[in-house]
Amino acid sequence: MNNALLPPLFHAPALKPLVESVDFDEWQAVVGSSLGEHRSTLRTPAKRFLCRMAWGQTGPLQLLHLEGQGQIDLRRVQGSQHAVLWLPLQGWSQERINGTWQVAEPGEALLLRPGDELEGATSTRLEGLSILLPGGAVGPGLPSFIGSGPHNRALVAAARQFAGAVAMGLPGKEHAATNLLEVLREWEQRSAPCRGDKRERITTIRRRTYVADARQWMRHHLHEPCGILQVAAAVEVSPRTLQYAFLQELGHTPMAELRRLRLRHLRQLLQDPDHRTVSIAELMAQTGLLASGSTAADYRRYCGESPLETRQQTWPSYQNR
Repeated sequence: MNNALLPPLFHAPALKPLVESVDFDEWQAVVGSSLGEHRSTLRTPAKRFLCRMAWGQTGPLQLLHLEGQGQIDLRRVQGSQHAVLWLPLQGWSQERINGTWQVAEPGEALLLRPGDELEGATSTRLEGLSILLPGGAVGPGLPSFIGSGPHNRALVAAARQFAGAVAMGLPGKEHAATNLLEVLREWEQRSAPCRGDKRERITTIRRRTYVADARQWMRHHLHEPCGILQVAAAVEVSPRTLQYAFLQELGHTPMAELRRLRLRHLRQLLQDPDHRTVSIAELMAQTGLLASGSTAADYRRYCGESPLETRQQTWPSYQNR
């Protein structure tokens, strides 16, 4: 195993170093004191554990930049003082929050409210941001997963803007903090159970349908070479309309989504015992990916480990759902 963190995507010269250690117990104590009660365990050998954390604060909001290597079985209870908005930057984030499975990928987020119980397993390497919000900033009954849709993407964008301003020590960081809390309130209104959005236009519903239909078609044709013309023809819309729909709903293009789905499927095949005798290059080809160093690098950023590392691990039974 390459004993190194992922090259960071997030640069934070203005954050205060909080911990850099190969001691798992030290990491757990620091995280427990900032995020909530931890009962986690290290799955990989201790010599392969490495963590780095940095901290900053603006007004009532705190920011933690986390980097780590070493697969961990997470068991955590969110503390009563803070809610946490978790934004994965690199690596796989798959947790069961209050008994419900959630998967957050780069570009998405998870919201942990005071008292939430979390369990899961990290990828071998991980980079992400935890934004600590006042416990009263989020109400009960809100969704834990923040994924597609303009209102979800607006919250993730506001969180990233705040994190960037604090990390770089920019003069507008106070404004970014205020904006994040305002966007959070707007998101809460849109996401409140049983509320619905009566203002939603037929064009919005149609756009969401285009994306859902296109993603469904992609899943059934991962192994085939295809471009946006084929996908658009399959769902009977123009390429321009499909491109706009994906950018509005997911924040990236149809072809970027196709590659993401292929990488996710490759990970599932690598974890499947029935495919142990199939070479990694063959599995890449089965998912429509080119067997190359570029694909392996994309996989490592997306999943937080190399394809070989995924194959060599014994995954907890609750992950293989």
